[in-house]
Amino acid sequence: MSDVPRQVLERVLARASELQTQSSSDPVETISEERLLEIAREVGLDVQHVRQALAEERAQLLLPGVAGGLVPAPEESPALAGYGPAVVSAQRTVRGSPAEVLQRIEQYLPRNEYLTPVRRTGDRMIWEPRRDPMGNLLRSFGGGGRTFDLVRTDQLVVTATAVDAERTVLRFDAVVAGSRKSARTTSQIVTGVMGLLVLLGSLPVFLISTILPAVAAGLVAFLVLVGGAVSWFTWRGMRSQFRSMIGRVQTRLESLLDDEEQGRLKASPTLLEKMLKGI
Repeated sequence: MSDVPRQVLERVLARASELQTQSSSDPVETISEERLLEIAREVGLDVQHVRQALAEERAQLLLPGVAGGLVPAPEESPALAGYGPAVVSAQRTVRGSPAEVLQRIEQYLPRNEYLTPVRRTGDRMIWEPRRDPMGNLLRSFGGGGRTFDLVRTDQLVVTATAVDAERTVLRFDAVVAGSRKSARTTSQIVTGVMGLLVLLGSLPVFLISTILPAVAAGLVAFLVLVGGAVSWFTWRGMRSQFRSMIGRVQTRLESLLDDEEQGRLKASPTLLEKMLKGI
């Protein structure tokens, strides 16, 4: 038998896995991590790469229900999907054990992102924006700038999955379903109000419809056109505003990963600490 190039081998394995998944006659089976690594060695794959890929897959096991059901699954519908995703995610492999990485995150987020921890299970933490007056003020202004871009999220799920003794897959999942529903609600309210105004504006037109039917029809068409245009522009504006927000959240998550990857993820000193340092 002829030798199989590496690229062909990878495509063959991927296709075989796809066919087995699609086959209704094959039972659903699991495989141990040790056996998976043995197979990787047999086919000539780097074990370290397989470990990293496995850790990345484990870190992504969040839905249905975010964080393994610890956070309720966001509501989904075609109307909501038109605004954008309900969860913004980013992940990267960084140095350190899960405990070390989460310890740095736990020191950084309260001061620098105005978040507070609400739950921790194993190597996964759930954070929420603070609900005090300052947190409410920051949410009302939408965060703004580079700082505090996460204050309008519902929850921030932080997952640290070990690759080996020295590396960890750090993943952020920011749930923004609340802001998405608010954008939809605003659009629905404007559409409802415009529909009511069109109806009220059409009532006087019906009084002249028997005398000037063409004029009455033109006025009704004009009112419907104006109402539809206002509703459409409102929907476009709310969608643009929401997508701008999730873009800032995505950028902030990537920035946090950059800082952790490069060893810059440190909590800013408090005013008291700055004063004591200056003494």
